[in-house]
Amino acid sequence: MKHILLWGMALALCTLGACSDDYDDTELRNGLEDLKNRVAALETQLGKLNEEITTMDALIGKLEANVSVVKVETSTDGESYTIYFSDDTKATITNGSDGAAGKDAPVIGVKEVDGVYYWTITSDGTTDFLTDDAGRKLRVTAETTPPQLGVDAEGYWIVSYDGGTVWTRITDAAGDPVKAVTDEEAAIQESFFRAVTQDADNVYFTLADGSVITVAKRSDFYLILRKAPDTATFVYGETKTYEVESNGVAETVVTKPDGWRAALKENVLSITAPAESVENYEAEGVVAVIYSDGAERSSIAKMEVVVEKSQTGVTEGDYFTIDITEVTDKSVSATVTAKDPSISYYVSAYSAATFDEKGETAVVNELKAMFDYYFAYGMWDYYRDMYMHTGTYNFVSLASTPLTAGESYYLIAFGLEENKEDGVLDPSTPVMKVPFKTTAPVVVNTRYRVSLDQLTWYGAEYDVVPSDDLHYFHGIVKHSAFTGEDGGTLSDAEVAAAYVKSYEERYYDELYMDQTIKWTDLSSTGTQHMSVPRVWIRENQLASEALRPLVPDTDYCLIVFGVDEKEVRTDVVKKEFHTPAFVPTESCTFDLDVTVSRQNLDIRVKPSNPALTYMCHLDTSSSYYDFEDDMQFAADDLFWTEYNLTEGRTLSDELLTGDAVLRAENLWASTGYVVYAYGCTPDGVITTPLKVVRVLTEAGSDTPPATSSVPKLMRLR
Repeated sequence: MKHILLWGMALALCTLGACSDDYDDTELRNGLEDLKNRVAALETQLGKLNEEITTMDALIGKLEANVSVVKVETSTDGESYTIYFSDDTKATITNGSDGAAGKDAPVIGVKEVDGVYYWTITSDGTTDFLTDDAGRKLRVTAETTPPQLGVDAEGYWIVSYDGGTVWTRITDAAGDPVKAVTDEEAAIQESFFRAVTQDADNVYFTLADGSVITVAKRSDFYLILRKAPDTATFVYGETKTYEVESNGVAETVVTKPDGWRAALKENVLSITAPAESVENYEAEGVVAVIYSDGAERSSIAKMEVVVEKSQTGVTEGDYFTIDITEVTDKSVSATVTAKDPSISYYVSAYSAATFDEKGETAVVNELKAMFDYYFAYGMWDYYRDMYMHTGTYNFVSLASTPLTAGESYYLIAFGLEENKEDGVLDPSTPVMKVPFKTTAPVVVNTRYRVSLDQLTWYGAEYDVVPSDDLHYFHGIVKHSAFTGEDGGTLSDAEVAAAYVKSYEERYYDELYMDQTIKWTDLSSTGTQHMSVPRVWIRENQLASEALRPLVPDTDYCLIVFGVDEKEVRTDVVKKEFHTPAFVPTESCTFDLDVTVSRQNLDIRVKPSNPALTYMCHLDTSSSYYDFEDDMQFAADDLFWTEYNLTEGRTLSDELLTGDAVLRAENLWASTGYVVYAYGCTPDGVITTPLKVVRVLTEAGSDTPPATSSVPKLMRLR
């Protein structure tokens, strides 16, 4: 249909222009190509929307069959929901932006009439029933094919009621076809679902047109396998575990395919695939948990299982030996050895489907085009060391561009040699390709036990105890971190993603360019005990945030969440708390008199209480203004004073009493400084508010400071 429409348009225009040799059809061709690209850009979203129409059809089927919902599980990013039903099926629903659609986009919905649900379509603000050729309303049932949306080659919305065989254009109230692709935009909505909500009795599915599907909940009797895939892929002898959640279950029986082992113990279902040496095993089948309440009710929860050969191993080629050592859901590792140690070669993981579609020549030309550019413009020496290898090379796919879970790839290797005469690189070997398939996403139901105590106006202590040894991030953020720039509330997952993003920005070169550190170097494992603002103790000191005290009288959140490399893996555990206000324990003020002489400061300190012990220090104004609050700055100053005590000295040695005369010499010229004082006890308790005096040194330093470190004050006797 698409080809016919496009050819018809071209033929009509050719006829009008008499198809003369002078006719310039560049604009026409560009317009057609642009339209084609716009239509193609909608295909992924159309697939998602048609899946959601099928989900709506299934929801109505559940409703009519009296199937109930047993659990609604929200994704870590808060954007989708997994719905578990009492018949051991599940569905995933994605939120739209309040059901917002593109301009003029049709919205598929449902409407109940006398207890029967029918398909509707809203277009140009008008909602009508979808009808068949005879004008009869189309009923939403599992026995009727749900409608499908599409876009034709001219960019108009089309709909099929027979599974995609016959398509007709969608028209508006005036009978005109509705454009899906215009000059300004592609009019398509994000989702047919606006929201999923629930109460004690029902789950409510609000559609984009405002209609609501209500499905009853059954929360007193169910058993579900949390985060288990529909089909789990195993290698020989592999064991996987899945968390089981249940209510009202008194008895269970586990069944499994021949040669497999499966057991349910303490709410964990453990499944072990047969070893490769086992005879008469089933390569695929169903593991099922049959459960009952010990009386009349019983049901079943099940999952498909498949065993496959391990993706690792050695493959010998004519020019290379490739030993794939590890395959995960998003990466591959291998040792590649060139049989001729003099050749330079390139290694990469490449989509098997794309490689087969393009062919070896096209793939090689595509990959070496970048190298030819570097070679031609004199940058080859640098990039050769980065991308090309000789002898034996340990390859690991880049963390910055993870592979897709459950997809087929080739690990490819081929030689390249320099052709200096032509300014390009020429392939020196055929491509060796070793097939492998990434594993299904690994889902581990991690739990964190979090406790927080020793809360003061400037700090706290907390413990994180994980249920496994996988990596996670943890830290304290201000409660305001959950408010977006537009004033709206950010989800826990968005805050967690931003937290990880800050690490990526801070260590980008080390992670992706130099590759001197890994994501696992930045996250934590095992039990962590933390003190704020005292020294942060972690397995890797790279992961230390700024050693900064908390701000008094402020709302904070302790957050903990699991990560897989840089991807947030678990829900966010969040503990909210509020720091108390600072309350002085001593009544004392400070008179600070500071005289500037070129790059020197003469300071006189006079406390109103001559018996008070206090600190008086100097810092740059830029450092001072990095802090949100005077008392946060004072607590930070005290922390670093204690942290940097030299051997044999105590905090008492740093404290002053009575009037003091101090001097700072050889500061930076034309630079702002702050001189400050605060009461402090010998055991490190701040007793008064901070007193600050701001000064500016003069220009024209005779002897610039040797370093940019924080200047020291000398006490003059």
